[in-house]
Amino acid sequence: MAKLTVQPNAVDAEEAILGSILLDNTRFPTVEAWIRNDEAFYSSANKKIWKCMKKLYKANEPIDIIILSAKLKDEFDNQLNAYYLSGLPELVATPSNVEHWCKIVWHRYLQREAVKSAHKLYDTSLDDTGDISEILYEHERTIEELKSITPAQKVDTSDIIDETILALKSETNIINFGIEQLDESAGGMTRKEVTVVGGRPGHGKTTLVLNIARRLIEQGYKVCLFNREMSNIEMFKKIIVMENDELSYSRIRKSKDLNGEFAMIELNLDKLKEKYKNLIMYDDIRTLADAMKELGRERPDVVIDDYIQLIQLDKAKSDRRFELEEIMLDYKWLCKKLNCSAILVSQLNREIEKRLDGKPKLSDFAESGVIEQTAESAFFIYYAYAINDEDEDPYETELICQKSRFGQLGSYVMGFNGDKCRMYFSRAEAVKVAAKHLKAATS
Repeated sequence: MAKLTVQPNAVDAEEAILGSILLDNTRFPTVEAWIRNDEAFYSSANKKIWKCMKKLYKANEPIDIIILSAKLKDEFDNQLNAYYLSGLPELVATPSNVEHWCKIVWHRYLQREAVKSAHKLYDTSLDDTGDISEILYEHERTIEELKSITPAQKVDTSDIIDETILALKSETNIINFGIEQLDESAGGMTRKEVTVVGGRPGHGKTTLVLNIARRLIEQGYKVCLFNREMSNIEMFKKIIVMENDELSYSRIRKSKDLNGEFAMIELNLDKLKEKYKNLIMYDDIRTLADAMKELGRERPDVVIDDYIQLIQLDKAKSDRRFELEEIMLDYKWLCKKLNCSAILVSQLNREIEKRLDGKPKLSDFAESGVIEQTAESAFFIYYAYAINDEDEDPYETELICQKSRFGQLGSYVMGFNGDKCRMYFSRAEAVKVAAKHLKAATS
């Protein structure tokens, strides 16, 4: 007779979690932060209860035995009786242990997922026509998350001290942005960490990260840039303009008669190719898994993703908040794995449009919670001229640091010229370059 194998599970911990919520509804957010997939509940009965609890919580309704029983009847035709529900709180000694039980349940779920993906990997590997890259990525990600919540083996303190001293001597842990205002506020980027840049449409987010990429390349770093909104060709037009004060992006983008501009471009073409040989750009990668696969191959010092709300997941989630959470956590994991830094560009939600001043803050990040929690540093670009072109200065923009784990918060004025695709140290410098170009164009 074949041996029946039971998959990893912790039904008693599941029941304790549900009982804790019935005893104290304020424990729900703690549970939801851990249980990010309904399938984490191995028991079908517990899974149904959890789904109904989520709906009640989202509707701002109390979660008690009577209301929950009615909800179960509506959702699942009363397949669970009230006696089972009434027994759940009795299993709980103290609700304060709920996070510990969540960790156990999530650990068992990851074990089941690892088994499932291993079987899928095995079956696909036997089929020569199958593509194992996606399955391999999912399996690797599951294993890494399992490792992260499994108690680690003892590490000798002397080894940690030696590694720390080596890092201090080599100074390889810090990557400077190369833009003075950013480095002054954040102290540069730390390898294995994520920086987020936010701003409203038309405020210069892409221009900012493109200028950062330029400075990183000049420091000798390898950079991977994901262009999710623009094509590689359009982005490189911006780079060509950024590298030449005599050129105009609006003219290069729209005009068909560029004979004069071509002479300037071709004059520095070889230098441009040599300078940007360590910049790898992508404009045709849609999914998170494919992005992670490419980054694993290239192993850059810095990855820039413009912008994360356009990233697609292979398995879409019902709540966009959970999708953004997976994107942020996967980038965090990738940075640790590859010893690199990430700059992620994020859109802002519509709440900012309701305020009088219009200046962004952390809560304006789309799905702000996970973004601001995961990021080492969070910056906003605020270009007042984009909102009021009658009273505001077109050559001035504001860089706002609202989170910096190792630096200082503050606001910094910079020079800006969107048509030159450039950020400047000061407004005076931006005006000087614009005047020089205007004089050359009219002479």
